[in-house]
Amino acid sequence: MNSLKKISIRFLLVYLMLYIFPFPFSYIPFGIGDTISKFVASFWEQYTTLFANFIFGYKKKISFIGSGDNTYGFLLLATRLLSSLIIILIWSGLDRLKRDEKSLWTYLIVALRYYLAFIMFFYGFLKIFYLQFTELDFFDLTRTFGDSSPMLLLWRFMGYSEAYSVFTGLIEVLGGIFLLFRHTKLLGGFITFGVMLHVFILNMTFDVPVKILSFHLCFIALIIISSNIKNVYHFFFLNKPTIPNQIEPYVLKGINRYGVYFLKGFLICFVLFNIINKNVKRKKEKAEPSTLYGLYHVSDFTVNGNSKPPLTTDKQRWKKLIIDKRSSKIINMDDSGMAMRHEIDTTSKLLTLISYSNDDVKFTLEYKKKDSVLYLKSILNNDTINITGLKKDREDFFLIKRGFNWINEFPVQR
Repeated sequence: MNSLKKISIRFLLVYLMLYIFPFPFSYIPFGIGDTISKFVASFWEQYTTLFANFIFGYKKKISFIGSGDNTYGFLLLATRLLSSLIIILIWSGLDRLKRDEKSLWTYLIVALRYYLAFIMFFYGFLKIFYLQFTELDFFDLTRTFGDSSPMLLLWRFMGYSEAYSVFTGLIEVLGGIFLLFRHTKLLGGFITFGVMLHVFILNMTFDVPVKILSFHLCFIALIIISSNIKNVYHFFFLNKPTIPNQIEPYVLKGINRYGVYFLKGFLICFVLFNIINKNVKRKKEKAEPSTLYGLYHVSDFTVNGNSKPPLTTDKQRWKKLIIDKRSSKIINMDDSGMAMRHEIDTTSKLLTLISYSNDDVKFTLEYKKKDSVLYLKSILNNDTINITGLKKDREDFFLIKRGFNWINEFPVQR
């Protein structure tokens, strides 16, 4: 039984080391980190492909891009598990289970704490800067629940409230900060486990393809908590006093110890600066509304002077025109739509709509705007087309203008 326990500990130790191995390199500056990360990613891609072909018998072409839960993600998971098993069998065979892994486990917990903390910083600041879940745009406000994917429904629910996004981000960052110090690592582990368990359940129930990562982050938080499992058990279940942990410095010599403290502080500050700086730049790069920003209901659609009635069977007549911050969309009377990128020439008063899927599908329209009415004119296939659109602002939607109310005489569930 003791041998089985020791092998299990070694397996867990090796697997977690393999799992977190690629992470720290991304924070090395001057492009060095990116180069190393690409090399590590390439290694795992080739290594996983080799395992998939010769061990698992998977002969199909593997795509390395896409979601975190694609075929490659699960093959990589299986490859790491099998590789860990092979490594611990060789390791145990060489030393016949004589070596004590206590020191290795101690340093692994340190690595797991920093790995989990930096992940919390990454996702936490994305939420604080309101970049992971963004405000509802016209595409979201005009799409029905029934036409939404479960993941999009979750993303839009989270994005509706900037305050809620910031709050969840602050909790993640707080958990990450506590993980960085041994005196508070248990509290950080509990906070992070609670946060990530919630995220994992959301991913499972809303079909978000980050299930593998969120599960491992929950598991890593539990491993960190387990390093104080005796005190946790006594405090929560037996109502017994706990014994303070003796926190000894990793480096005993005074000058070296202070050097390690300096390096730790520098590493933390560098990572935080790097993450915050990138988010600040992304925040500044967010598109601003154009002069034509809005949702336009097409009240009149005229071809060669003849007004086309708004028949739901007409696939050519426009029903709505969405001009959002980055993209536009034409919605026809049969509710079919075409997502397009737009170019607006405010000098020549020209609106150009270009299909994302086919560059040959292109509309160049002269525009004139008066108050909340948009007039468009174009010549298409020798036909003169005139369009009149009545603007609806984002704030005109009930979901947006309802806002927060301290007093509600009745629940508003319309």
